Amino acid sequence: MKNITKNTKIPHYPSGLLLLLLFNHAVVLAGDLVVNVKEKGSGVIIEGAMVVIDGGVVYGETLENGIINFSDITSSSQIKILATGYETLVASIPPGQENITFYIEPLIMEGESLEVIKDRIIEKTSKITLSATELLKTAGSGGDPLVAITALPGITAAKEGSAKVYMRGSNGNDNITWVNNTPVGYLYHFGGFKSTINPLLIEDINVFLGGFPVQYGDALGGVVDAKLRAPKNDRMNYQFDISTVNASFLVEGPIGKSGKDSFFVSGRRSYIDLILSPSTFNRDSANDEDADQFILVPRFYDFQALYRRQLKGGYIDTYFFSAGDEFEFKFGKKSINSDPLLAGQVSEKISYKAAGVTWKQNWNSRWNSISSLAVSQDRSADRIGGDAKGNPFFANVEEKSLYFQSEFRWQTREQSLTSFGVSTGYSKAPVKLYAPLRSNVDDPGFDITTQPKFRFNKTLTAAEFSPYIKHREQWTDKFSTQFGLRYTNIEVAGGFHTHKFSPRFALEYKLTPDTLLSAAWGKYIQMPDGEQIIKTLGNPALLMTEAEHRILGIEHRINSLYTVKAEVYQKPMKNLVITLDENLPPKNQVNKGTGEAYGFDIFLKRKPNQGKTGWVSFSWAKSTRKNEITGVTRDFIGDQPLALTAVWGQPFGDDWKRWDWSVKAQARSGRPYTKTTGRFREDSNDPESRWIPEFGKYNAERLPNYYRVDLRIAREILFNRSKLKVYLDVQNVTFARNIVGFEYGDEYENIDNPTVVSSLPFFPFIGMEMEF
Repeated sequence: MKNITKNTKIPHYPSGLLLLLLFNHAVVLAGDLVVNVKEKGSGVIIEGAMVVIDGGVVYGETLENGIINFSDITSSSQIKILATGYETLVASIPPGQENITFYIEPLIMEGESLEVIKDRIIEKTSKITLSATELLKTAGSGGDPLVAITALPGITAAKEGSAKVYMRGSNGNDNITWVNNTPVGYLYHFGGFKSTINPLLIEDINVFLGGFPVQYGDALGGVVDAKLRAPKNDRMNYQFDISTVNASFLVEGPIGKSGKDSFFVSGRRSYIDLILSPSTFNRDSANDEDADQFILVPRFYDFQALYRRQLKGGYIDTYFFSAGDEFEFKFGKKSINSDPLLAGQVSEKISYKAAGVTWKQNWNSRWNSISSLAVSQDRSADRIGGDAKGNPFFANVEEKSLYFQSEFRWQTREQSLTSFGVSTGYSKAPVKLYAPLRSNVDDPGFDITTQPKFRFNKTLTAAEFSPYIKHREQWTDKFSTQFGLRYTNIEVAGGFHTHKFSPRFALEYKLTPDTLLSAAWGKYIQMPDGEQIIKTLGNPALLMTEAEHRILGIEHRINSLYTVKAEVYQKPMKNLVITLDENLPPKNQVNKGTGEAYGFDIFLKRKPNQGKTGWVSFSWAKSTRKNEITGVTRDFIGDQPLALTAVWGQPFGDDWKRWDWSVKAQARSGRPYTKTTGRFREDSNDPESRWIPEFGKYNAERLPNYYRVDLRIAREILFNRSKLKVYLDVQNVTFARNIVGFEYGDEYENIDNPTVVSSLPFFPFIGMEMEF
């Protein structure tokens, strides 16, 4: 656009009238006026804004620099500024001003326009897609999108306040997590308290409750796939956040003047340990050496940096991520009389670093590809208790990994899409430990004191090579199918070697323009945990665990705003690993467990528009495990048959238009637990020997039903070149006392009258975000 001022001048007055006006002291001589128009809250220039003087006598549009020049304008004139997507501004031009800047507020849309969320993954079965807008506003998540997934159907939190989840009857470690097309093994601080990714960087999240396609890999459960957004490249942006538990920063913007290069850098750290020292927590027990005490208050950090190079038909992302958690605690003798070797220091220090490159490219109208290469380093150092000689039990692991995945997609014709891919990886991990053998999940009475102890000091290596193919065929306008086949080959030093095919099939039928029927079947495999296949600790001859996903679904668009999705599923599992406490390695681990999960999920969702978001989810499910050696069938630890969740959020409106609120209400069946029924002396002839608990049938009892309501209120305040957002996220606003367990005393003396252990009754999460 040429730098030409577009305006209409005031007509010339007759000479006699002009002379009269010159003698009128109430009027100031006309002059030039320069008007700058910018967005309030960011200071970004606005091109194409209509600037109107004196009701239309003079008008014009701002140029690409956000400026318009007027001449022969009186200082007493009125000005009106109009721009698409902004509120109309009406103001007076201050006397004597020749250059003035006006800041106009972004418009909060009140029309029927919808936020369009593009499906970046074509598969529909058991998939739920939520945008960052929906997730950030969900009450109870503390503004963390990856914590908000606990409000979805088919998902239950592994424990109170945790984002580590069970999906349709599978364990938390049976799920796959991806960030930007790369698997991430460490997605949550302290097992689910907060995610390790800055919430402001997430664009959307796809959750597969089951039936996920072959490119994600091997697991019995589901998938959480988070996509990070592109860095902003219009200008330099700075954001700072401080909340109840952590503070963070985010810097992003363009690199150079080409418009092709941009970056973001983000960091976050908890600060409770900087405010409250261990002595503060230990105030009541400072002089009691036998009491529990903090040595290091829990703390965490994370860091993300990404550089994007925009290409013709694609982009290259180069990134570096890092995170860490740490705490130290001491168990006093008073609290662990039932397990003496547990006494002593308990500590955990974990961290990871990952660097990689993701390249996405559209080669032509028929071919495109996406490739990821990443190197990572994971460290963990755990310590707990110690033996009779004072030697602590510990486990130190440092794993270095190389991961590569590449997929090429070929649109053979308009109705067909074929994908060819391969994922491969190599890991090297020095492992040093002195610890008891892993507990048996069927044995709630497991303790460190009686369990056999083992030492291990070796470097383990593992390699995987897994090619896959996927073909989607659109047979008619209504009917389509998809077939996928993955071949997995894994070899671990020490004797574990397996290879297996995993076929997966799905079909979709459009019953009406608004109704979609779907079905999926597939075989899913998963390698046993590392300690289960290490020769010294477990059994290298173990087989892969297996599951079948059988799913039928229907999705119906009620209107332009609301969609409802319902699915029924069955998931039989076999070759699950059972621990035999009476045997020593390698005979202590066997594939003699089976399981089954079945149920249905209903998900009613409103598309985001007018600032309103919301959904209702309902699940009925049953999940069991069976020990094929004993023939005993038990309820899975994550089995909660009924679950209902409702989420809603919207602006207040009217004069409170920059205020918004959201609420989340949840009701769930109680968790299963094993009741402690009695106690006896370890040595019946020694009245001073420790007490050993007796238990009823495993997971035969149920905790009371669970209820919780969370409330979030936020306010956005706009300044000329910055904006401030403050929010209050009140978790458990009704002070519900949900029972999460029972405490029977240090020596199980309260068998008949245990102390109720309740969840956190009320927690206000307060935060402030400042953006420049």
